[in-house]
Formats: sequence, structure tokens, C-alpha cells
Amino acid sequence: MREHWRWQYWPLRTKLLLLTVSISTLGILLVCTSLVVVENRTYEAQLESELHVIADILAEQSAAALLFEDSQQIKTILSSLNQIETIEQVCVYNVSGDVMSALNGTGYEPCPSLDVEPAVGFVGDYYRLLEPVTLDGDIVGQFYLMSRLEVLREHIWTFIVISFSVGIGILVLLIWVASRLQRLISEPIVELSRAAYRISHEHDYSIRVPVYGKDELGRLGGAFNEMIGTIQQQNQKILQSKDDLERTVAERTSELSLANRELEAFSFSVSHDLRQPLRAIEGFGQALEEDCRDQLDDTGLDYLARIRAATVRMGSLIDGMLVLSRVSRQAMEVEQVDLSAMLAEIVQELQDTTDTVPSEVTIQPDMQVVGDERMLRIAFQNLLENAWKYTSKNEKRTIDVSACEERNSITIALKDNGVGFDMKYVDKLFVAFNRLHTPAQFSGTGLGLATVDRVVRRHFGRVFAESPIDSGACFYVEFPRSERGAESGLQQQATR
Repeated sequence: MREHWRWQYWPLRTKLLLLTVSISTLGILLVCTSLVVVENRTYEAQLESELHVIADILAEQSAAALLFEDSQQIKTILSSLNQIETIEQVCVYNVSGDVMSALNGTGYEPCPSLDVEPAVGFVGDYYRLLEPVTLDGDIVGQFYLMSRLEVLREHIWTFIVISFSVGIGILVLLIWVASRLQRLISEPIVELSRAAYRISHEHDYSIRVPVYGKDELGRLGGAFNEMIGTIQQQNQKILQSKDDLERTVAERTSELSLANRELEAFSFSVSHDLRQPLRAIEGFGQALEEDCRDQLDDTGLDYLARIRAATVRMGSLIDGMLVLSRVSRQAMEVEQVDLSAMLAEIVQELQDTTDTVPSEVTIQPDMQVVGDERMLRIAFQNLLENAWKYTSKNEKRTIDVSACEERNSITIALKDNGVGFDMKYVDKLFVAFNRLHTPAQFSGTGLGLATVDRVVRRHFGRVFAESPIDSGACFYVEFPRSERGAESGLQQQATR
């Protein structure tokens, strides 16, 4: 609550009024102070002049009496000063500095000694002066006068009261005028603020502000209206585009659904209708080899073996195409996957069902990723089978799987000591049906790495490879961290 008392939270009108009042108050205060100072100086000068005139008159009248040391005459002259109430003390000295006569007020104090020159001018609450008395150019004595300043103080105090009373009255009038005039500045800005607030909260771009005059505030209001008009037009275009986009998306979704149904029908046809002729070819080929072997020469048996091998390869191609199609279309079930355990299971299956080459497989423990376990198994099974195949001609197979964790990603590296590949063909590795080795060297369909690439991309990752000369190959699978971005994308895919 205290923050709302800070000036940043004050309304614009209050700030403008406070600014006007502060400047006006400072100006009036400076003017009143200046007037008081000037009046004080003027009155002091006037008082000082009057006292000097009185002193000059008395000195002139008492010069002869001082020459003859007629104290009675001097006393008579001083008695004329009793009518001036502010005179507190008058002392007349002869040429030797002795007091000839004195006039003392209520606060009696002895005349000052002339052995030490007394202070003169405005001293404390009195004005003091000391003047020589001359006759024909010769000094015949000294005249000392001391006057109270209470009249000066009362006059200045009265002047202060009047000045500041007038100043306060002027300030009140200025506040009243400022409270009316500040609306000329604050009203357009307040209107702009209200309009901007309503537009931001209600999203009503038909709101306009009144334009006051042709000054800067008027031009600001006009520019604001033009800007809101432009935004309104653009918003209408966006809404229209949104409607068109929604219709287009609906049409594309319908077309995609139809294409998916056709693709499913095609997959069903591939998995059933195409396999049936292949099974027939394989079956009759096997029967022909078993029943008619004696009737075929070596060339016929070679042709028959090639036919049966082609049917097997065709079956593998169909299986690979079905797997590639399935990983592209099937819904994802996102979960935390223990990749280390999954890889260990795949390696165990390969060791049980394939060649007897001595194998040393190292898998880093506790590798965790987020994704669809079925798809990830297909991808890493293809990678391990690939490594297994291209190391089958070694005396000893060595495969190492490790993980490198970074802030935003985790990268799985699968390295083998196989035949490797030429890096100039690295861009063709993950393209379907592209193979870097002939079937005579290593069997395969050319769909395994394409399937890996498809699975990894569906997990918002990437797969790449490198093959140092005569040092096998290393495949890298990079997954984004299972935080917000990646996991949100996977969850969206899983709900499709």
C-alpha cells in the first residue's frame, strides 16, 4: 500500500497541479523575501538619515555651549529630544572627552568612555552614532546618540505579515486558476490513457479519442486515432486471414486424413497382397529345388538360388517400408526411457541370433531420454544391427555407446570398429534406398538409417555420423532436454 503513495502512482492532474503550485509558491516566497529585505534596508537607511540630521542639528546648537562649557545650556538643548520616544541616550562630551551633559531613557546606563571608541551603527537592538561638534572648523566636543530599533522591528514585522498574507492570497488564486488551466494539458493525455487501457483490455479497435486543438497534443491525438485505425484494418485482415487459414487447414486436414487412410490401405495391401505372391514364389522355388534338383544343371540351380534370394530381399524391403511408414504415422506415447537397459537387451538378442564373432560391447549406464519407447527401440536396434553387420568381418567386434549431457541436450554416441564409410557420401547415409556398399559386400535394404532419421526427427532431435579413415564409424543421436520445449512438442505429437 505504501507504494501507491509514491509520486509515480499519482494521477497526471495531481502532478501538474503540484508542479504549478510548487513553482508558484517558490516564486511568491522569493518575491516576498526580496520585498522584506528591500524594505528593511530602506527603512534602516531612512532611520539612519533621520538620526544623523537630528545629531547635526543638536551639534550645531550646542557648539557654542561646548566652547564655553555651559552645561546648563547643553542640558536645555538636550531636553528637546524628550519628545522623540525612540531615543534611548544622548551624551555630550567636551574636547577633553569629559561628559558635559546626558539624556538617558528608561533603561539607564552610563555614557560610554571615549578612551575606547564605542561601536557605532546598527548594534544589537540600537542604532548608535558618534559625531564631532565643530565651530569654525575646530572640534569643540563629541556628540553620542543611541536610538532604539523597536519601531523598525515592528514596521518590518507588519510588512512581513502583509506581504506574506498577500502572497498566500495570490497563491490561492493561482491554485484555483491552475486547477482550471491544467485540464487543457491533462484532459487530452487522460483521454489517450483511458482509450489505450480500454483497447488493451477490451480489444475494441473502434475506440477513438477527441482531438483538442492543433498543437502537439492535438497532433498526438490525431496520430493515435490514425494508428488505431491502421491496427483495426490490420486486425480485420488478420481475422479474415485466420478464417481463410482455418478453412484451408480444415481442407488440408481432410485431404491428409484421406491420404492417411489410403496409406493405411496401401500398407495393408503391401503386408498381405504383396507378400502372398512372394510366399508363392519362395514356396515353388523351394519345391522346385527339392523335387527337380537332379533335372537342373549348375546354371539352373544358380538362377533358382538367385530367385529365392531376390524374394527374401523383396520381403526385407517390404518389412523396411512398413516399419518406415509406421514410425511416420503412429501416435507417440511419451515417457522416460532407460536407454542403457534397452540397448543391453538389443545387444543380448544380437549375440544370441547372429554370428559368433567375439564381441566387446560397452554401454554407459543410466542413460535416460524422453520419448516413445517402441520407436526408440526401432531406431537403436537399426543402429546396433548396422554396427553389428559392418563389424562382422573383423576378428573382434568392438562397440562403445556413451552419452554426453549438455544444458539443453543429450547426445548418444555409438562407435564401432567396422569398415566405416567415405565421408564425401555422408549426406546420402540417411536417405531411403541409398547404400554405400554393394549387396555382395554387406546385405541390406537401405531403409534402416532412413528409419533412424525419421524416428529421431519425430523426437525433435537430429542424427549425424562421422567416419575417420580406417577407424570405423561413429553415429551421434542428439535429443533435446526433457524440459518444456521438447517435452511439450512430444506431448502435442502424442495427442494427434
